[in-house]
Amino acid sequence: MITHTCFKCNRRFELDPVYVGFELRKLKKNNPSFYQAVCPACRAVNKVSVKPMQAELDQVAEEIDRMYAEYEAQKAQERAEKRAKAKAKASESAAK
Repeated sequence: MITHTCFKCNRRFELDPVYVGFELRKLKKNNPSFYQAVCPACRAVNKVSVKPMQAELDQVAEEIDRMYAEYEAQKAQERAEKRAKAKAKASESAAK
């Protein structure tokens, strides 16, 4: 677990390296240098550097990759379902 202290309320909270890695992977940026963590107490957004977390992120890289692959598969399935609905709606409209 990655421990961070909120800059606003000084409360310490932990970040799950798998979740952090997954969120960083979802970003369009290739090598993000910061992660925006939300404090659970005051909801302030904290800018957390990725460099100190990199060792922990590398340890769970396989799990992050697996989680991201599942996310991409789910997104692809949702897009396919949306296209199928649109196609069915279009063919229904054309039949009228």
